[in-house]
Amino acid sequence: MKKISWFINRLSKMPAPEVLYRLQQKFRKKCDEHIFAHQPLAIPSEEQLSLSSLFSLSHHIELEQFPYWHNSVAPGYLEKADQYIDNTFDIFGLTHNFGKTIDWHLEPKTGKQWPRKFWSKVNIRDGFIYGDPKFVWEANRLYVLPILGLAYLATKKKKYADKFFILVTEWLEENPYPYGVNWTSGIELGVRIANLVWGLSFLRDYKLSEEHKVLLNTFAYVHARHLFRYPSKYSSNNNHAIAEAFGLFLIGVYFPYFENASKWRDFGQTVLERECLRQILPDGGSYEYSSTYLSFVFDFFLLFKIVCDNQKIEYDRAIDRRLEKSCEYIYCLMDNKGNIPNIGDQDSAVLVNFGLDNYDNFKSILNTGAMLFCRPEFQQDNFPDIKSFLLLEGERYAREVGNTEGMPTTHFLKESGLSIIRETIRGKDIVFVGNATPLGMPPLYAHGHLDALSFTLSVEGTAILVDPGTYLYHSGGRWRSYFRSTAAHNTVQIDEADLTDMPGDFMFGKPYEITEHTLSEDNGCLIWQAGHNAYRKLACKVNVNRKVVLVKSEEQIVIEDTLSGAGEYAVKQFFHFHPHCQLDIYQNKLMINNNGIRLEMRFAEGMDIQLFHGSEAPLAGWFSNAFNHLEKTNTVSAETQAIDSIKIITSLHFIEWK
Repeated sequence: MKKISWFINRLSKMPAPEVLYRLQQKFRKKCDEHIFAHQPLAIPSEEQLSLSSLFSLSHHIELEQFPYWHNSVAPGYLEKADQYIDNTFDIFGLTHNFGKTIDWHLEPKTGKQWPRKFWSKVNIRDGFIYGDPKFVWEANRLYVLPILGLAYLATKKKKYADKFFILVTEWLEENPYPYGVNWTSGIELGVRIANLVWGLSFLRDYKLSEEHKVLLNTFAYVHARHLFRYPSKYSSNNNHAIAEAFGLFLIGVYFPYFENASKWRDFGQTVLERECLRQILPDGGSYEYSSTYLSFVFDFFLLFKIVCDNQKIEYDRAIDRRLEKSCEYIYCLMDNKGNIPNIGDQDSAVLVNFGLDNYDNFKSILNTGAMLFCRPEFQQDNFPDIKSFLLLEGERYAREVGNTEGMPTTHFLKESGLSIIRETIRGKDIVFVGNATPLGMPPLYAHGHLDALSFTLSVEGTAILVDPGTYLYHSGGRWRSYFRSTAAHNTVQIDEADLTDMPGDFMFGKPYEITEHTLSEDNGCLIWQAGHNAYRKLACKVNVNRKVVLVKSEEQIVIEDTLSGAGEYAVKQFFHFHPHCQLDIYQNKLMINNNGIRLEMRFAEGMDIQLFHGSEAPLAGWFSNAFNHLEKTNTVSAETQAIDSIKIITSLHFIEWK
């Protein structure tokens, strides 16, 4: 019954042309299944493989010039490379040793194997039979290859390059096209190709054998064939389409002798140029309305630009302007310790493994932007980081970056639906981020959360009020539902209802509208106001408006929630605190202490205050700062009954910090 309901809801998200396209694709899959049941894919025979253009991606790299290489970076990279030689992988916090031979179909968390049947017959939506496919895909993205390549470049030890080709050989043998879970999602193919290309670029001094050339040709061809034949379109035209296009573009550029190489390159470039202006908003945010997905998506367009510049390929320079806007977005969202609020889904994804995680990549993006766009204010304390060093030409680092500029007090990001207030109180940097984002990228809204009117707060880089995160995808079950829910965000809930329904793990129902979003200043006070109509669907037809005022002179933040409806209804506020915060409740007051930073939250009279810490019934008091990471934290709810209209005032007072 659940599958039927999902199918009906999924079908409702498709326009008529998409339904026709899906039927055509289904017919194409049936044909492929029949063909490959009788004969394998014929790989064009190419005698010549010249990787000189690919090696030019790393021609400028002299690791001895990298200031942090010997002291801090090299030991970690070489240790990781040695782990890979031993077939030991880190997969979303799990350290797994595969033994002598890697099982590329193993879900390491459950210990179960995904079936090796025709790719479209593998049901990746059910993460409870074999486990979450993301745990399989993570190793199959071949993040290992750039690390092995870089270890070879640094040491010239043949064992690293040999392992590189052993893994690619084993991968092709164990994943014959088109069978198994590793062919089911185009995004995985695109990411895999990107890691192959950058890993190869570091092997510029390694002598390739004829077997290596055949291997690389085969690997590139089967990936291009699949990506070009089964592109993501219509309601699936999200970050998956970008990854697929990037994979095709890379194969078209670096394997130009294939008959369809120019088609692959042109298709990939067309999609990337179009989607950059769609999936990165004019203010620099992500059209997925996920802060951490921007870290992932940004790199597709950055690396596309780098390849184009390196190969002297003309491209739409509007991409440069949109990348710079993304740097501005990240810069104003980041606190002075480099932290970014966790808005929307977070799956810890990176494009190419340069040794940085999803969060570290934000600082790298700013370092890159400082040089590419001559914006000294973007420069971070780890400038130049290893990724920006590897990507950009060495002479760029000799440029005089200059002094950084001061950070503006407020930022209003209209398209992203965010407002940032930065203020200094007693010499400490206060960063408040107000969230009035739309639900997500239509029509599925796949990676959005029900977080309208929520906010986060940090003091001098110390997180106080947080977005709890994501935790899991396909295998999440009730956890997936919880972390996406209204109750899992610092916002207001009416009658225990979500802002909209969740018919699938990557699908929401009817979207709500943001009815108000402003950021202003009055009498020395900074004021954020936002509202939505999500609860007009209920019998009580409640409109919800939130006004947050930072009163610097009184060292406090005032939260004013105004609800206008008809009849009686329950109102519940939620406040989620960072796990390091210690809380004490007495009467209608809450004392908050995080590493010597002390605040007091005062609730309206008559509110029923409850504290949850790692509760499973109901789910509350949980925090996930990375995919597959889960820890207990404190969540506070404040509830009351309302008739028609009500105004609830909550205040947050800065007491002291050390």
